[in-house]
Amino acid sequence: MPRLAPALTLNGILLIAAGFVSAAEPDFARDVMPVFRKYCLGCHNAREREGGLILEDFAHTLQGGESGAAVVAGNSADSELWRRVTAKDDSRMPPAGHIAPKPRELALLKAWIEGGAKPPEGGLSATGLVTPRIEPKAPVREPITALAVDPRGRWLAVARPHGVEIRTLPQREIVTRLEGHAGAVADIQFSRDGQTLVVAAGENGLSGEATLWNTATWTRRQVLTGHRDALYAAALSPQGTLLATASYDREIRTWSVADGKVAEGAEVGPPHLLKVLTGHNDAVYSLAFHPAGVLLASASGDRTVKLWDLATGQRLETFAQPSKEQYSVAISPDGKYVAAGGVDMRVRIWEITQDGKEGTNPLLYARFAHEGPILKVLFSPDGSLLVSTAEDRRIKFWETRTFTQAALLERQSDWPAAAAFSPDGRTLWVGRMNGELASYAVDPRWARGASELQPLSETPGFDNDVAAPMSELLREVEPNDAPAQAQSLVLPAQVAGVLHKENTREPRPSGDSDLYRFEARQGQVWILETNAARQGSPADTKLEILDAEGRPVPRALLQAVRDSWINFRPIDSSQVQVRVEFWEEMDLNQFLYMSGEIGKFYRAPRGPDSGYDFYENNGKRRTYFDTTATAHAKDEPVYVVEAYPPGANIVDNGLPVFPLYFVNDDDGERELGTDSRLTFTAPRDGVYLVRVTDSRGFTGEKFAYQLTIRPPRPDFAVKLDTPNVKVPAGSGQRLKFSVDRMDHFDGEIRIDIGNLPLGYQVASPTVIEAGHLTTFSVLTAQTDAQPYDKEAWNAVAITATATIRGETVTKTVGNLGEVKLDKPPQIRVYLVPDDLSVTAPDGGLILRPGTTITAMIRVERNGYDGDVKFDVDNLPHGVIVDNIGLSGVLVRANETERQIFLTARPWVPESTRWIHAVAQGQGNQASAALPLHVRKLPGVAGK
Repeated sequence: MPRLAPALTLNGILLIAAGFVSAAEPDFARDVMPVFRKYCLGCHNAREREGGLILEDFAHTLQGGESGAAVVAGNSADSELWRRVTAKDDSRMPPAGHIAPKPRELALLKAWIEGGAKPPEGGLSATGLVTPRIEPKAPVREPITALAVDPRGRWLAVARPHGVEIRTLPQREIVTRLEGHAGAVADIQFSRDGQTLVVAAGENGLSGEATLWNTATWTRRQVLTGHRDALYAAALSPQGTLLATASYDREIRTWSVADGKVAEGAEVGPPHLLKVLTGHNDAVYSLAFHPAGVLLASASGDRTVKLWDLATGQRLETFAQPSKEQYSVAISPDGKYVAAGGVDMRVRIWEITQDGKEGTNPLLYARFAHEGPILKVLFSPDGSLLVSTAEDRRIKFWETRTFTQAALLERQSDWPAAAAFSPDGRTLWVGRMNGELASYAVDPRWARGASELQPLSETPGFDNDVAAPMSELLREVEPNDAPAQAQSLVLPAQVAGVLHKENTREPRPSGDSDLYRFEARQGQVWILETNAARQGSPADTKLEILDAEGRPVPRALLQAVRDSWINFRPIDSSQVQVRVEFWEEMDLNQFLYMSGEIGKFYRAPRGPDSGYDFYENNGKRRTYFDTTATAHAKDEPVYVVEAYPPGANIVDNGLPVFPLYFVNDDDGERELGTDSRLTFTAPRDGVYLVRVTDSRGFTGEKFAYQLTIRPPRPDFAVKLDTPNVKVPAGSGQRLKFSVDRMDHFDGEIRIDIGNLPLGYQVASPTVIEAGHLTTFSVLTAQTDAQPYDKEAWNAVAITATATIRGETVTKTVGNLGEVKLDKPPQIRVYLVPDDLSVTAPDGGLILRPGTTITAMIRVERNGYDGDVKFDVDNLPHGVIVDNIGLSGVLVRANETERQIFLTARPWVPESTRWIHAVAQGQGNQASAALPLHVRKLPGVAGK
């Protein structure tokens, strides 16, 4: 290409280029913004603002920068913008080394200025994106992207990508269409007084705008711009003074709108921007104001939900439990809860405090909700219901007392991307991606949830009224392999049998079934046990309850409410700890279903290198509903389940429902080894069969067993596991008690210790909580305590008291053995309050469920200056030391104290417990016991 002649000036170039410019007058959006975007916005954008100049839109361009106006309409020679782009010295923009505008682009820019620097043809909101129009070949109904109902019940606003329909209620007649927004409309919301409708829209990759419409005349009141990508959400504060907008550009902006109202139909220049909230690492999809107007919640593609302080613009909290993008967030009308949902198909509920301070907003529930990404979550006006919609084309209602699924609507014809309640909460409006609009009546009973669907307890009742004595030991009578051949028994009964068929001399999987027939009345409870392995038999028995025709009798329905899988490593049939995915969203006392086995969570993981502990007995994992412990592989699917009676009308939540029958292989209490124990509650009056087999299918002449069927005899036996302790003068030693629970007695047991010698104290009473097997106390000696002989210690009385079948039962446990007085220790331990606001009149601690308090472990060093690790014993179930490590609470060398945090789960009942700190090593010195009062409301705690 030949060079241009040196005499050819810039004006000459522009004259030549002008021949390529359309005869039509240049438009700011169509012709000028592409030039700015290509050469200028790298420095002159809302973030960098180099020289104070922003060229992202028409209003900012005319506003100019620090040196004044950038454009003088009609006069390019006096326009700073033009002088800079045509300069030949160092003032030229873009600066040397950067690509400069081409002659044709300069010609367009000059023509626009000389033509009067007119606004874009589409109004202030036009962004300059030019795309070819594709004419549809058939009628197309635009999808519904958002819905909003006027709080006064006059209008329903229906958002579609190219505009908003305003429909009357209840007729649904269209009265007007709001159009002219930049890009696709993504969100709409009425102000609380119904006088304003905000519409969020924008062009992908270009800019976003929020338009405030006056609902009295349906004219534009204000257009707010500044985002560098399309808006996905806009929310007005309940007070009507603030607007928050969120965009694909990862920013949240807050605007003052109370003082920004102008004449009807007018447009304004620069919006009244208050704060730019940054911290999300992906698009922000949804916003929700706290009813007090001081907090804002946001949901993002970065897999988090965040809480923001609107006064300072600072992030208060990040909820990082979600595993995938979060599309929707809502705050309950009372301001107590944040709900969110997204691609991971879970609805999560967090409880928030009034100020939202970091660390004070616990996750309460994580419900598996849908079989596809969640599109929308919203609370009913009175907060009694939460609605979730999803890509699985389902709409679900959740009652908000326990956030349990209460109702499921019909499967939708397309994704229900939009939803809105009527002001009275009696109607739910739904907008689908195929453009359909629908409404559903809301049943007030849904707010009460499935209260009539009571979970099934794993502990049966005991009202058998069986007076008949146990029969003599009967002998099995063959053949009894088929239901018609079943041997009849009159309960209670015991029978001796052999799993053996004729001509079978060696153990081999040929299978023998021994069936016994018995009658039971509805509600009767029978304990069935085998004695085989314990008497030396090679039989590994299995028990099953069948109906008269030989069919398994249903015991329960297990509804999965959380899916997960075993990670890190497999577990065998005895291990008491398992590592599972999403453990943060599980809770104590929940049942975990693992391929037929049901365990129960006892203690939460103590960090990333720990797992959930199950309830255990004799060092082995306990199982529930008479299921049998087995080995489980890494990555095996597992489910948190809730148990309901057979035939219960369970609302489908998209997760499996597992039928459970009356079957047991190995005793779930881990007391009988490989022998079986099964608890049967008769579902109705009738004839039943019990089938005894070998779980491996083996038979043989030596495969003997004894089957016992008896009524339950609930009872308990408490023992002291730590007799004859040595107590150093001025210190303490812990005492451990354990209980043998019999036949499903799971009640609370109080242990009283009295008649101690002078100079010694003990924490009494101490309690073995319902369903638990151990408790602790602490015996302390004063610094001037004297030793006593065995006779004095034999006078100590320990009793255990519980209520069984409505009657108080007290048993003698014995005494402490012969206690020895030891020399003063090298460390003394103290557990004391450190916050007067949670200190009770008796010097103990007051802890409210769902909150955290602090206490102090102090160490008096008398010759030992090294590290000391501590445990805190006897906390109520559901109360934990929140800052404990895998090895306990550490007081470092030469330090004398460590603050601890005590946190109670929201469900922890009121109680008073004696707690104490105990050292790991250094003679296991224990502090004096400190009373901990769990109280639902602040107040005076008794002793």
